Amino acid sequence: MRKFKFILFGVVIFIFFKIYLNNEKNPPEIFGDSIRWKGSTYIVSQGGHKEGKRIAKGDGFSLFSVGDITETFIVYRSFLDNALYVKEEFKIPTTGEITKVSWGYEIFSDEDLCKTISKILEGSKNLEVNRYESEDPLFRLKPGLMMRALYVAYEDAYVPTNYKGEVGVIDGKWAMTTSIEEEINENKILYKVNYILIPKDYITILKTYFKIEV
Repeated sequence: MRKFKFILFGVVIFIFFKIYLNNEKNPPEIFGDSIRWKGSTYIVSQGGHKEGKRIAKGDGFSLFSVGDITETFIVYRSFLDNALYVKEEFKIPTTGEITKVSWGYEIFSDEDLCKTISKILEGSKNLEVNRYESEDPLFRLKPGLMMRALYVAYEDAYVPTNYKGEVGVIDGKWAMTTSIEEEINENKILYKVNYILIPKDYITILKTYFKIEV
């Protein structure tokens, strides 16, 4: 038994150093706004993601996994900055079936939520547009107000990158923005937001996943 543990420990150490040395032999490099790594070029992308383990180290920065085994999406992080990157040749789907949803700092792939978001987006064009004007930005927490960015992924995209607006509550009612503008006047910022109220049929599902604490 002791011999088996010793062998297992040796295998783990071997794999660790093999991966470590491989990453050091193929360090990522910055070229303008892009990253070159393992023969691929990565460009900046937007989207909701969760940063995982470090997978490579460059000169003054590191690359982290988002859980995508194909490494189509990666996260760049330096001392002062971080950003999501995607392989240049990958064509991000912008239509089709919604397979993942990002809201705030959470990512969901539950079918019920994906279908609900799809229905909300499809019906939003037929709903009345409301107006919100205030010096309080939508991301500020206060009673009756909590909005977070909504991104969706279509088809086989691993990371939700398609921005669909802000979703949450405005004046205590579930809403989704359709446009956001900022007007600067005398050192003050006025936020002008168009939004639709989300139909009651969908609110139960949203409350299950999107935790509103205001």
